[in-house]
Amino acid sequence: MAPTDNELVVRCLQQDEYAWQLLVERHSHRILNIAFQFTGRREEAEDLAQEIFLRVYRSLRRFDLSTGFLPWLVRVSRNLCIDEYRSRAREKASLLGEEPDPERTPDRRPGPLQNLEEKELEETVRRGLEKLSGELRTALILRDLQGLSYAEIAEALELPEGTVKSRIHRGRLELAQILSREPARGGGPRQGPAGGGEGVKR
Repeated sequence: MAPTDNELVVRCLQQDEYAWQLLVERHSHRILNIAFQFTGRREEAEDLAQEIFLRVYRSLRRFDLSTGFLPWLVRVSRNLCIDEYRSRAREKASLLGEEPDPERTPDRRPGPLQNLEEKELEETVRRGLEKLSGELRTALILRDLQGLSYAEIAEALELPEGTVKSRIHRGRLELAQILSREPARGGGPRQGPAGGGEGVKR
């Protein structure tokens, strides 16, 4: 039987390098996806994922073994991604000579979003996500793109589960409204997602 994440963490704390390798291999795809949602570029996401695992390794002694490893890993990843996002926003604002406004400056670079097949839709959804507030965008990314449960998101964000569900519901509604205003390729407004507010729910 494969060891649990927490068992691997204990072995890591005992300087077991193979245990750390197993942890990284087990979660590398998820962490890379999280990093990509925040950067929009594969190379930047790979660099950020390495930074995330480095921070995780340095912080293992602070992990509470009575809790789940995955929500803690997601929380560390999210915090580092947000730090990177804010740093990029400040740098961009400095180059433009204005104050950063992450909600006003969507990233329009194309890039594949998980399980979204059409390139045009990928770009449209990414622009829509960038227009959401940080708290709604993060909740939607973790739920609809990363597939975490409500309980896992609540633990990762240190919020009540009811608050998480509320943010996801609001995020889907706002994203649906944003997408309905996006011009279609042939001109004219794009029809919003079916279901009135389900957004990118799979």
